[in-house]
Amino acid sequence: MENKPAAPGRWGSICTAAFEVAVIFLLCLLYGFWPVPDVNEPYYVGKAIHFWNPDYFADDPFLTSSDSHYLFYAVFGFFSLFLKPTALVWFGRTAIWLLTAFGWQRLSSALIPKKGVSILTASAFFFYIENFHLAGEWVVGGVEGKGFAFPFLFWGLSCLVRRRYTSAFVLMGIASAFHVLVGGWGVLAALGALLFSHRRMPGREEAASAPSVSAHRQTALGLALGGAIALVGLLPALALDRGVSADIQHEAHRIYVFERISHHLVPSTLPWTFRVRFLLLTLLWLFFCRFHPTAPSADGGRPSFSAKGWTFWNRFVGVSLLFAAIGLFWDYGLTFLTKMKWIPQTSLAADMLRFYWFRLSDWTVPAGVALGSCAMLTSEGAIERLRRLANLPRGFSVFLVLCGAGLFVLAKRAFLAHALALAEAATVSPLFPVPPRPVDAIAFLAALLVLGILSSFARSKEDSPFRAAALFSVAFILAVLAPVWGAAQMTAMKTGVLVPRSNPPKESISNGWLDVCRWARENTPEDAVFLVPRGYESWKWNAHRAEIANWKEIPQDASSMVKWFGLMEDLYTTGLKEGKDRWNDPLIAVVLAKGEKRIARQAEKYKIDYIVVEQPPYNIASQPKIKERFDDLVKDHKVYQNSHFIVLRFERDG
Repeated sequence: MENKPAAPGRWGSICTAAFEVAVIFLLCLLYGFWPVPDVNEPYYVGKAIHFWNPDYFADDPFLTSSDSHYLFYAVFGFFSLFLKPTALVWFGRTAIWLLTAFGWQRLSSALIPKKGVSILTASAFFFYIENFHLAGEWVVGGVEGKGFAFPFLFWGLSCLVRRRYTSAFVLMGIASAFHVLVGGWGVLAALGALLFSHRRMPGREEAASAPSVSAHRQTALGLALGGAIALVGLLPALALDRGVSADIQHEAHRIYVFERISHHLVPSTLPWTFRVRFLLLTLLWLFFCRFHPTAPSADGGRPSFSAKGWTFWNRFVGVSLLFAAIGLFWDYGLTFLTKMKWIPQTSLAADMLRFYWFRLSDWTVPAGVALGSCAMLTSEGAIERLRRLANLPRGFSVFLVLCGAGLFVLAKRAFLAHALALAEAATVSPLFPVPPRPVDAIAFLAALLVLGILSSFARSKEDSPFRAAALFSVAFILAVLAPVWGAAQMTAMKTGVLVPRSNPPKESISNGWLDVCRWARENTPEDAVFLVPRGYESWKWNAHRAEIANWKEIPQDASSMVKWFGLMEDLYTTGLKEGKDRWNDPLIAVVLAKGEKRIARQAEKYKIDYIVVEQPPYNIASQPKIKERFDDLVKDHKVYQNSHFIVLRFERDG
């Protein structure tokens, strides 16, 4: 038998897909490029290195704690045997972005099988998840476990859209093995979407699209194989609370949910703008469900795309929102019931919210808007709507586009300012003013939503030029104008001076931080232990010296988490404030409030050799007692100083 060459059309499809993957990879590079190390990279990469090299900070309490992302540390950490940390990060980023580009191209092309559209959907998706998330989820970023999980989840969803059930759940099992929450929530939502597909079969098309007995067998086989693979990620996660009392478990959950990760888990603690903008984005997704490409086009023609894949996808997004609604109940509902004294104070909210109920909807809703707007724009009816738009007065057409562009410019500028303010406030908040919240972004989404709603009311005239103009304008602004402008703004920002996001955000402070890290690396013993400002996560990475505690490096097992939190409270709070405000004081203020003797006792207790503190604010001269404390501290313990930081040395007995 002779091997027949592949058809030219197949090679053309492969080349087209490869080109799309390459361009999407460049988009990942645009959104994900930051100097090393990025946020969370010292955390995850350090763990991966330590997994294969136990001598890497052998006594560090975080690195020696239980591993919750076993597969990521085992697979990615293996390359640390050949690559230095910085090269290892770039290797990991390249692998993650290539996989992400491939996975997204498969998902997008499954829903919109048109050449080049996956590039458009990727641009829109990256833009909306970057700027309109609710609880801080991201897809394109640094190296960590979920970076490898998302591509397999996207690939698995593309298989479900194409009704390849065994492959789909095996791929989702791999995603769960890399990150049990990313993959696990995806599997549950996919099963929910398939379940709704079975239960609701009103017409022949739905009945015809119902899975056959063979499909059920494929699903069962896929769940069995994928579930076995997912145990690699699930079992280490289940072992984190093993062997500790219920009280310690509840306290660890409270610390994790309400003290450390509330910005991901507790929506009531988020700025109101985050909640409103996500709600408006959800309403826009519902608008595209009403006018999704499987519906008749504006000219009464047939749908442009298959109804099967879009029905599953819309239900998948809907189930993710159902999970988010359950999370909202655990947050707002239990809080309300407790305040009304209808139920006693309970740890149930923390026990439930720790599962990241908003992780899935945080990316599915932006993805739904990106895919829906691009599908509407590239459908057959879009050409007809464009023709009708041309029949409108040119002034009105230009007005629509300029309104969308103007609103977006205001929104993007406000979001950039807000993002910078959040980064600055998270590290050295007393040094920076916080600008107003980005209400212009809400106006941007609201204007598009109103425009879409008005178009839906124009039913009396199916060929209404206004309806055609509104639909086309909404799709064009969401799918093209906003993402392209966002990419341009991102390009402008990335071509400027960039500071690693694990460093202090301001360039001059970051330079001072790197300088003090260099000094410690060159002038202190290798076994020296430091106490550094709470929000600076790149100390070990840059200084190659151990630190006693770090706000980012929270252990995952319950027992270690409770001990870690007690240590953070003792070292970084003065005991004079309560609530979240107790964490806002810079380390220099904490040191001065405690006094030299108490700090010396803590240094002896925790075996701290050096303390790195910020330069005190300029108004210290107006407070004689504080100024005297500072002068005595510097006189007795200072060993190094630059324009932003001071290094204090404390002698330990033995």
